[in-house]
Formats: sequence, C-alpha cells, structure tokens
Amino acid sequence: MELTYICKRIMKKILLILFLFSVPVLLADNESDLFGAKKAAGSQFPGEYTGTYFDDGEKIPYGLQIFALGDGRFRAVGYNGGLPGAGFKKGGKIEIVEGKAVKAKKGERIEFKNDEEIAIADLHNGRLVGREDGVIIARLKKITRKNPVVPKK
Repeated sequence: MELTYICKRIMKKILLILFLFSVPVLLADNESDLFGAKKAAGSQFPGEYTGTYFDDGEKIPYGLQIFALGDGRFRAVGYNGGLPGAGFKKGGKIEIVEGKAVKAKKGERIEFKNDEEIAIADLHNGRLVGREDGVIIARLKKITRKNPVVPKK
C-alpha cells in the first residue's frame, strides 16, 4: 500500500512537470501567423515595412504588408501615407500585387507582375528596395509592431 501511494505521488509530479512544459508549446502553436510566415519557411519577407515611395520625383510616406501564400508566392499590400493605424488615411490609395520568389544574388527577391509591368522587391538585412525597369521606386525598412492592423478581406 505504501508503494502504491509513492507511485501515485511520483506519477502526479511527472504529469505536473509534463503539463507545465507542454503549455508554452501549445500556446506557441496557437499564436497567430498573421503574415503567413509558416508558409514561407526560411523567408524574411512576410511582415510589415515602412519608408518612402518615389513617384514622379515626389517622396511619399509608404507602408507595405507582405503576406506569404505558400509555394514561394506572396501578396503585397501597399499604403500611401503609411501602414494602417500608422499614417494611412481611410480612402487613401491602396495597391495589391502578387508575386513569386526568384533567385537573388544577395538576400531575397520577389518578382511582382501585373498586366502592365514587373516590379522587383529585394530584401537584405531588413531593408527592402523596390525597382521597376531598374529604377528604384521604394526604400523601406522592416518593422515589428505589437498589434499590426490588417484590413479585412
């Protein structure tokens, strides 16, 4: 009987330890993957960026959110004025493009295509440079906000 009591106490301690160690793992798995980073393992692209967009010699504050879609595909949502909740004004210009990861000499690269043009986004050390026809159209820096604002679909 004494041995049974000791075994039960040991089992309870083991179960308690297992529970305490498994809770953080379970919580981590349930955390939101807002920008789809799990769909782009190894890529630093998913996330938010702020900086400047160059349009006909004008410098425009700009925000960009990049979402991983899987299979090397990405969606970029650009906001004239800044990110939602950080400069973007309701009714402001929003651009949405999709692209695919392509080989880069340094860092990472996404090639975005629409009907009329191709834009390249190069990311290296948290800095994103956007180009069209070899001309720089944007310089942005990756940021991390505690509570990013993502528009509803």
